[in-house]
Amino acid sequence: MKKLILLHLFLAITFISVSQTSPKWSHFDPTVFARAKKENKLVLLHLRANWCHWCHVMEEKTYTNKNVIAYLAKNYISCMEDHDERQDLTSLYSDYGWPATIIFDSNGKEIFKEAGYIAADEFLPTLTKLRKNPKPLASDLPTFETKPNNSAQQTSLNLLKEKYRNSMDFNGGGFVFGQKYIDFDTFEYTFSHYKSDSLSKWLTKSVVNSTGIYDNQWGGVYQYSTNNDWNHVHYEKLLFIQARYIKMYCWYYKIFKDAEALKKAEGIVKYVNRFLTSPVGGYFSAQDADLIKGEKSHEYFALSDAERMKKGIPAIDSNVYTTDNAQYAEALTILWATTNNQKYLTSALDDIDFLITKRKSNNAFMHGAKYNSTVSLKDNICALKALLLIYRTTQKETYKKEARQIAENISTTFYSGKGYFYTYVGSSALKASYNVQENIETCRLLNYCSHFFNEPAYKIKATETFNFLTSKELSEVISTEPGILSASEEIKDEPITAAFMQKKASLSKDDPLKYDYIRECISFPHFYFSSAIYNKENIIEDKKELFESFDENFTVLCTSSYCSSPMFTTKEFLDFLYKRVLDTK
Repeated sequence: MKKLILLHLFLAITFISVSQTSPKWSHFDPTVFARAKKENKLVLLHLRANWCHWCHVMEEKTYTNKNVIAYLAKNYISCMEDHDERQDLTSLYSDYGWPATIIFDSNGKEIFKEAGYIAADEFLPTLTKLRKNPKPLASDLPTFETKPNNSAQQTSLNLLKEKYRNSMDFNGGGFVFGQKYIDFDTFEYTFSHYKSDSLSKWLTKSVVNSTGIYDNQWGGVYQYSTNNDWNHVHYEKLLFIQARYIKMYCWYYKIFKDAEALKKAEGIVKYVNRFLTSPVGGYFSAQDADLIKGEKSHEYFALSDAERMKKGIPAIDSNVYTTDNAQYAEALTILWATTNNQKYLTSALDDIDFLITKRKSNNAFMHGAKYNSTVSLKDNICALKALLLIYRTTQKETYKKEARQIAENISTTFYSGKGYFYTYVGSSALKASYNVQENIETCRLLNYCSHFFNEPAYKIKATETFNFLTSKELSEVISTEPGILSASEEIKDEPITAAFMQKKASLSKDDPLKYDYIRECISFPHFYFSSAIYNKENIIEDKKELFESFDENFTVLCTSSYCSSPMFTTKEFLDFLYKRVLDTK
């Protein structure tokens, strides 16, 4: 009888192991390492994206292999997370691409990190080797002192500038490494120095050749192309990438008057409106690269609109995230200012109001509707940037108040006290650390806010972060970060502010100079620039004498120690603005 029971038990276990078609996935939460210690197991994290082709392939091939499944069940706690949902993890592993495979010992030490697809016949030996010898990896985050050293700092900036130049493909546009796309920080720094012939050529080559990753049927921009050309496309479309290209196309149009670039920007909005609009507010995060998960869709995306629709559409990730939507609201506002099409501004305001209503909690923006254990720095810097722009557009104090709250929360809650800002606060399986790109953006935004809100404490934090970013140890390990070069130009000077002096009360639509002033300031292709509107109720003390010197509405460009001569026409204002701010680079 005892033998019969054991036989039935063996058969049941065998049946379960054979019939199991994937690992038993757990969430990567704060309890995972305690469980690993108790069960004497390692921890595997499969960090993936809903829209990612190679994630689908790995899930359908590697993680359905019965030997992989069995070995993981015995020796590992297997965790799968959506990187779009888990900003705490994305900020730490964004350099690895998706899927990212990270394996930890039971103390939470990384013992393996790999980007991209891993075949089963390669994966199983790796799992076995790590189980036998779980040796922690050396940290790839340098430790250093962030005390300012002018000589060392300039050496770091020179090195970063050299890396920036070496990364650029001046013949084909984009970068010299395998993937072709346009990165906004590179575009922005290059744009600020476009008078250089080589940089102007790079801008043109990049924007014109980006046609290769633009969907001429539906509109919208694919993530990138591989093989170091613009013709081997990865077909996923991500909302934050749509926002990036709208901004870049608008800026390019403002200087180079390329109508095709502006047409692409508007085509992106048509795509988003058609495929990524959430019926309850905001915009969905992404559309899949594959019509059938795991199968490449080159032939599908070569079809016409009608032919595609007959076959169906790639899956939509219906999550609405703060990062993506804040960036998209910012881009829509710039597109409105560039085109004078009111529907874009209406959509931007609807989007930012949705975020304030549905994603804000305790003076901070949460990432999405489901996961709320951590609060992300990236969500809040994206929201802050959008709020500042929308306040300057609408002059509604509620947006300024929201921006001030977020700036204060970022400055205090996320600051490490060590010269950098943590990627998140809250409860996660991993200890919070820093993300270089997020610290660049935080440095630049807090420096801007120190002038915008007249708050010296923000300047102190921005300067400390800049010292961190330009440390010798960090500059030697990062590949190319032109945002640091932009920060170096901004942090030593205050931004130029355009001021509209409203002597006569009138609605914007009845006052062409005021209306044009707002649009031109918002569409002006330069981040480190501000604008204000003054009337007799809110005129600040040091501008009173100037304000009272004229009877008509006029504009000026000012710093704390300088104001231009008054300008009474839009043309006069624009000619001076572009010469004074952009031509000095």
